[in-house]
Amino acid sequence: MRYDPSKYEDVATRLQRIYSENPKLRVITEIEWHDDDFSKVCFKASLLEDDVVLATGFAMDWKSKDRGATTTNWVETSETSAIGRCIANSKYQDKNAERPSKQEMEIASERTAASPVKANAPAKAKPASPKPNTRDKQLKELVGKKSKEVNQFLISKGQIKETETFLDVSDAYAKQMIEHPAKFLAIVTATCAKS
Repeated sequence: MRYDPSKYEDVATRLQRIYSENPKLRVITEIEWHDDDFSKVCFKASLLEDDVVLATGFAMDWKSKDRGATTTNWVETSETSAIGRCIANSKYQDKNAERPSKQEMEIASERTAASPVKANAPAKAKPASPKPNTRDKQLKELVGKKSKEVNQFLISKGQIKETETFLDVSDAYAKQMIEHPAKFLAIVTATCAKS
């Protein structure tokens, strides 16, 4: 992946800029969720002014996904990325800078370079949608105790009707939820926090 680093602002620069614009700002980070051995972690960052939340941002990272710094520092990388996204979601985002932070783009560039695409490689077959019983079980495990928030989110996005639950989503949407559970739950949490 080729990118122009001059178009991206690093997180430290974002923090220095927002604090110089408004010294009353505070950034608070917290772990939104993690797996049992902390090999996957999702951080939430909140930008506050006088205890009023101005914006939030989420980022997930995991161990051993590549050979760079995130192999040993995935927790820190996740937290830093969440802060960068939080600022990007606020009114303090530099209008001349791209939305992703410089760190995010560097990691994306390293990952792309580390996993070359084979020429003439056959396309992988897409996995079939899970069978309804398996699908419902997977959805229940994914949603857990967040059924109310997930249902509200799906209704707001027009994926289900007000009389339905997350088990009534289309197979295509269920497949996306199951294949990307962390991303889905982070979006649900961020959307519910705004409402």
